[in-house]
Amino acid sequence: MKKQFLYFVLIISSILGSSSCERDDICIDDTTPNFVLRFYDTDEPTDFKTVNQLSVKSDATVILGDSLVFSSLDSIGIPINVAADMTQYIMTINSNDITTLNRDTITINHIPQEVFVGRSCGFKSIFNNVTYAITNDSDNWIKSFEIVTETIEDETKAHIKIFH
Repeated sequence: MKKQFLYFVLIISSILGSSSCERDDICIDDTTPNFVLRFYDTDEPTDFKTVNQLSVKSDATVILGDSLVFSSLDSIGIPINVAADMTQYIMTINSNDITTLNRDTITINHIPQEVFVGRSCGFKSIFNNVTYAITNDSDNWIKSFEIVTETIEDETKAHIKIFH
């Protein structure tokens, strides 16, 4: 009789314990967007132009770690510093060849804004009043740029066009 009672208590406690659990929430909504750059040909402004051996290093290593290196591409998405109102990137082309590498610095000024997405995702950041500047030096590989949008709230299209 004691065994049956103990068995009955274990079954009831396991039923009650499992019914009080919540289902796992999985975030399927958009989160903080990356900054998307698209590269174009200076001579043919409507044509995409690949960048070879692009290395991107942030002024804040907490954003990118050490640096990101891309072999050959015509667009990239990189994170923006949500804890500040400015992010700076050192972008180096031909980063694997010391004789032809070329560095340019892009500065992004922005106002981060937290937006509640939902219980499963929490908050994401969007960036308002975005402005860009490229530090001029004697040998810029970035010849010019065109702002596509002054607000970064998704990463479905480019935020800036870089002509090189």
